[in-house]
Amino acid sequence: MVKNIHNNPTYVIANLSTNHEGNVEIACEMIEKACKCGADFIYMELDESTSTFSNSDFIHFHKIAQDNGATFSTKSFVGSIRHILPIKRFKKTDDGSDDNDVYQEITENCWKPRGSTNKNSDGIDLVEKIQEKYPKHQLQFWDFQEKITCLPEIVVAIGIKAISCKFTLDDKQSGFDHLMSINARDFKTMVANMKTVEAALGTGKKDSLSTSEWPCFKKLFKSIVAAHDLERGTILKAEDLKIKVSATQSMSGFYFPIVIGRELLSEVDEDDPIFVSDFDGLKHYSQYMSFSNYATKNIAIQSGDNIELNLGRRLDFKSPCYIIAEIGQNHQGDIMMAKKLIKLAKKCGADCVKFQKTCINEKFTALALYQPYVSKNSFGATYGEHKQFLEFSDEQFRELKKYAVKKVGIHFTSSAMDLASLDFLLSLKVPFIKIGSGESGNVQLLEKAAKANIPLVISTGMQTLDDIHITYQVVNRYHNKFALLHCVSAYPTPPEEANINMIKTLRKCFPNIFIGYSGHEIGSCITTASVALGAKIIERHITLDRNMKGSDHICSLDPSQFSKLVRDIRYIEENLDL
Repeated sequence: MVKNIHNNPTYVIANLSTNHEGNVEIACEMIEKACKCGADFIYMELDESTSTFSNSDFIHFHKIAQDNGATFSTKSFVGSIRHILPIKRFKKTDDGSDDNDVYQEITENCWKPRGSTNKNSDGIDLVEKIQEKYPKHQLQFWDFQEKITCLPEIVVAIGIKAISCKFTLDDKQSGFDHLMSINARDFKTMVANMKTVEAALGTGKKDSLSTSEWPCFKKLFKSIVAAHDLERGTILKAEDLKIKVSATQSMSGFYFPIVIGRELLSEVDEDDPIFVSDFDGLKHYSQYMSFSNYATKNIAIQSGDNIELNLGRRLDFKSPCYIIAEIGQNHQGDIMMAKKLIKLAKKCGADCVKFQKTCINEKFTALALYQPYVSKNSFGATYGEHKQFLEFSDEQFRELKKYAVKKVGIHFTSSAMDLASLDFLLSLKVPFIKIGSGESGNVQLLEKAAKANIPLVISTGMQTLDDIHITYQVVNRYHNKFALLHCVSAYPTPPEEANINMIKTLRKCFPNIFIGYSGHEIGSCITTASVALGAKIIERHITLDRNMKGSDHICSLDPSQFSKLVRDIRYIEENLDL
């Protein structure tokens, strides 16, 4: 089997070690199961000259692997390669060699029956031969020696192209090798998660919205609307306009500073959207907001290892990742359920719980609220009734904050969905304000939040990279006490659209702020991989039950999954020396 690894899956090696116990039947079963679990290469630790296995046994082992699309060998092509720990030392150099050539060598020469004239069977180290010819590959192989599978699942995100793990049929059997081996079920899950992470890496570019984001964009896109009845010929002032979710989409909130001072060419009623055609010669907002070379102009404030952000605890590049448990509206409008989720989030190891605060009439136009909402996730006949059912009062928010901070001992904050909600959260003295993806193009809200001089965490779903530049500029004009979270606004997000390489892009574009990840995918391996790519703030929804009514539950983590996420993040932070 020849494997071309140009942007293709990682080469997975199952090391049977001595777990076969010299038994032909056990060895055959292990080889077949390892193949079915996704292994590309089956390696057996033994000396062929002293082995109890016969030459015909080895030929049979080779055939089992070959019939299942894999390769068998008793010679390790990772054995003499130095271990890559800490992984942060991993570097990929370009010597112009072809990855496919390496795998041609591995698959054609890794094993020959005794008596073969091929030099590899006469003791020449295949690894040394390959390293001699392809020196860059000595740091692309990793021999993994532990049972915890989260590291192999995520190191593919930083470029590891071949991983070797010990494999057993029963990790409860006595013996050191069994103890340090991965059983068939966990091995299969590990390989599946590695493929998920590989699919999620993406291009690191975002010139347009992801396909899966369009439903959310159509539902939550905010338009500039009239704050009151406006006459034709009005020279617009800030107080004449609001940015709301409207039943009819019009101009993005990014137009807000552009239309101030311009003459309105038509009459617009209160709460009605304002269109580009209502102005003379208005161009796309990006034409008015230049951000070329903005990074080099603004880095002077702080950059690199000197960046700090206080989100309730001090965050810098050496501190542990800050983990936010997004309760959102997974409380079903029940304050007791909300309190239970707060307590569970603390138990899971989260740093902070986050809710969503909305003043319904400030976020939505009347027409948007009156729209029928027919859905399995609806809590009301209209969208307004649905939203109102899930909204806590100001007094309930105060009660929840007191419960979280005083009784449970966890940071408490919320997304500000509109100007009135921002004012309330500022009065509540939360450690930071979250600006959700739906508000990240709301210049009016961004500017007011930035002027309040409170730390901000801003998601970037439904935004192109150009839009993110503008969001950054709006806030950075006042301070750099904020973070941008890569996000895809799809519930759930398909792995192939997660595009977590955007984290590296954002880190490069905005070196004077922290970059994080707000995930909506099913499972946690993509989120964990984002930490390996440099995410310092993680946000995931938490729920009591992923099958509950509500659009966010399906892409949330239940308490056991959230605990695993936190545990895995802390484990990789230690082992990747992040």
